[in-house]
Amino acid sequence: MELILMSIKPGFGDAILDGRKKAELRRLVNGPVTPGDTVVLYLSSPRKAIEGFFKAERVYIGRRSELMRIAKGLNDLGLREGDWNYVDEDREGMMIIVSEPRRCIKPLTLDQLISVFPWFKPPLSYIRLKPNSDIYWLIFRRCIEPYFRSLWK
Repeated sequence: MELILMSIKPGFGDAILDGRKKAELRRLVNGPVTPGDTVVLYLSSPRKAIEGFFKAERVYIGRRSELMRIAKGLNDLGLREGDWNYVDEDREGMMIIVSEPRRCIKPLTLDQLISVFPWFKPPLSYIRLKPNSDIYWLIFRRCIEPYFRSLWK
């Protein structure tokens, strides 16, 4: 399983994690997110912490008008008119359909990440983390695994 580490403004991240926003729009910068990927949300300033994650249920790729047409055929995704300005008409973007949003039991702060990985900088948009990287396992063990362990108690 690959993890996608995605930076997001706190208001949008909270809307996803609370289930009010069911899709996330992104420009294509590091290749597309793929269905089944776990997207880990780093909430930017002032929170500066990894606070939750979700499963990418479906991913649509296209220009703004194509994605808008697809979104109209789906149930309310919680997207607002201004959200569409984030994807261009002249370049492909993606619409990630959110499934199973979950909050980390305890957020993983930027200071905690930097104390282990002094080189770490949050991505401007998103990056793919590979299972052979130490940062992948730190995020998995500190955020994703504790959530599922809490279900088994």
